[in-house]
Amino acid sequence: MTRRESREQAVCCLYEYGVQPEKTVAQIAQDAEEQRGEKPSGFALELLETATAHLPEIDGMISDASDNWRFGRIGKVSLAILRVAVCELCFLPERTPDEIAVNEALELARIYDTDKAVPFINGVLAKVIRSRG
Repeated sequence: MTRRESREQAVCCLYEYGVQPEKTVAQIAQDAEEQRGEKPSGFALELLETATAHLPEIDGMISDASDNWRFGRIGKVSLAILRVAVCELCFLPERTPDEIAVNEALELARIYDTDKAVPFINGVLAKVIRSRG
C-alpha cells in the first residue's frame, strides 16, 4: 500500500471520527475493515492515532490559520484532510517533508472535496507551516 493510500484511509477514518467522536480509534479501524473491506495500514493507524491524541492542538492550529472562517463552518471532508496534513506537518515531521504533506493534502482535496477547498486547504497549511517558525 502506498503512503498516499494510507493518507486516504486516515482521512476516511478521521472523517468518521468527526461524525462519531464517541468511537475509539480501534472501533473506527474495525469499522473500516468490516464496512469498507479496508484494513488500515500501519501508517494510516499512526496518522489516526497521532491526530486523535493531539486533536485539540491540531484543531486550534487549523482555527488560527483559517482567516475569515469560523472553525464550525469548515466542511467535514476539508477538516479531515486538514487534520491529517497538520498531524503530519507538526507531530510527525521526521516522516514526511512539508512539501509532500501539503501536496498530498491538495491531491486528496481534488479527489474528495470541492474546487474551492483546494486553495482554502493550501492557504491554511501554508499558515500552519509559517506559524511553526
